[in-house]
Amino acid sequence: MKEGESKFNYLIFGFSAVWIASCVFLSLLFINEESTIMLIVFNLLFASLTFPLNGTLIRKASLLLMGNIIGLFWNYLFSLFAYTVAHHLGESFNVLYMILSTFVNLVWIVSFWSISLTALASSENRKVRLRLDN
Repeated sequence: MKEGESKFNYLIFGFSAVWIASCVFLSLLFINEESTIMLIVFNLLFASLTFPLNGTLIRKASLLLMGNIIGLFWNYLFSLFAYTVAHHLGESFNVLYMILSTFVNLVWIVSFWSISLTALASSENRKVRLRLDN
């Protein structure tokens, strides 16, 4: 790997790390504590389960960044939905919200993790095909 590529890779990795921390901070400020906890859980699960797999560090950091952005928007939209429903139905919706929020967050976490596994596997398949063709 060339010196310029290495610096560029570290720059992208650093940029991704800053944006991931920003997503977690923004979720704490603008959404709620539950969404912040879900993003932290997503980051820990993604890092512990995906980073040991084959693939470049840049691709994994980019996928983690995309997952945080999707999680931030998902939780923001769900909190707007919950606020609207609670405004119309009253405080009795809070119990249902506590149950639903876990399952709704589980939907985006599992879906995104499976898509990211596909992205990592497809990059590995391309490398194998290139080696077999030569």
